[in-house]
Amino acid sequence: MHVGESDTTAPIVVGIMYPAEWELRPTEEFERDIAALKAIDPRIEVLDVRYAESEQLRTQRGAKPNEDYRQLCPELTQQQRDAFGRVEIALAMDLPFDVVTVAPNLRWVQGMGAGASQLLSAGLGPAGIRLTNAAGVNAVSISEFVLARLLQIWKRLPEIDAMQRAHSWEPKYGKEIAGSTLGIVGFGAIGRQVAIRARAFGMEVLATRASARPGDTDADVDELFPADQLHNMLSRCDAVVSAVPELATTRGLFGDVEFAAMPKGSLFINVGRGSAVDERALTNALTSGHLAGAAIDVASTEPLDPSSALWEVPNLLISAHCSTSSDNFWANLHALFRSNLRRYLAGESLNNQVELEDEIAQGEK
Repeated sequence: MHVGESDTTAPIVVGIMYPAEWELRPTEEFERDIAALKAIDPRIEVLDVRYAESEQLRTQRGAKPNEDYRQLCPELTQQQRDAFGRVEIALAMDLPFDVVTVAPNLRWVQGMGAGASQLLSAGLGPAGIRLTNAAGVNAVSISEFVLARLLQIWKRLPEIDAMQRAHSWEPKYGKEIAGSTLGIVGFGAIGRQVAIRARAFGMEVLATRASARPGDTDADVDELFPADQLHNMLSRCDAVVSAVPELATTRGLFGDVEFAAMPKGSLFINVGRGSAVDERALTNALTSGHLAGAAIDVASTEPLDPSSALWEVPNLLISAHCSTSSDNFWANLHALFRSNLRRYLAGESLNNQVELEDEIAQGEK
């Protein structure tokens, strides 16, 4: 049944479609989530269309962004393609490029990530298929990671650890966080959670948002800047966090000019997309001493090659795209999906709906 149609007895087929290799949780947790979906409406039928993903495909998923998302297409068996043909609603990470043909009944896709480029490229818009993303599902855990990195650097924790390993009683005094100014570039779900935690530490918080206009305010930050005021905001920050999505407008957003706009001795943290940062410019800003430190959880090419010069850049902390936490991911994702499923069945607007005709409307992470 499609929303608005008169048939109230036809099954509402929901497809669960993501790599089976991601399912590291106990089987009973997966089954509990499926039961919770079915409990929403007796007509709901859930099909398990989880598929095998090769190691090569997993590597490509994190590789340097490219315009040909066909590399990420699920490797479906004929049986899975036949099953997907019945699906009206899908919880999916990626879709077959011929999804419009394979799934003629598909009306709504709940994405599993904050980004939606690969899903949009499957032609959902022209087919009138609604798309929602999972922005916010990982926001709390990633914001905690950001604050952990700030504390690690400003409190000089690596140096303190080194003194212990050397059996050396040598004080290493850090910086007080309260009273410092934090700038957030990309004030979406993650940026908001970073702001909430930073203000709890007594920091002044500034933020830019693509949709912000002069004079706009937000209760969770001290000042909100339009995107064209980025350099003005950067000049006032002791630390800057990038949480922007992968968009044409964010590629290369941080370069020589942007790092030069930041005060000498400031910090830079990237938990958004590696493509937003000119890594040569970041390297220069760190090796020159203009930036006191940086932490990146993402890179322009992932996984980062062992021979990459980034590994040896002074005062650069690198993590392997793991700023999120896996313990609550599935619970948060399914809570969002169930909420949107209820809205869909009631004919209401969906949370995190992507405006298919405007890529920028995917919003910040």
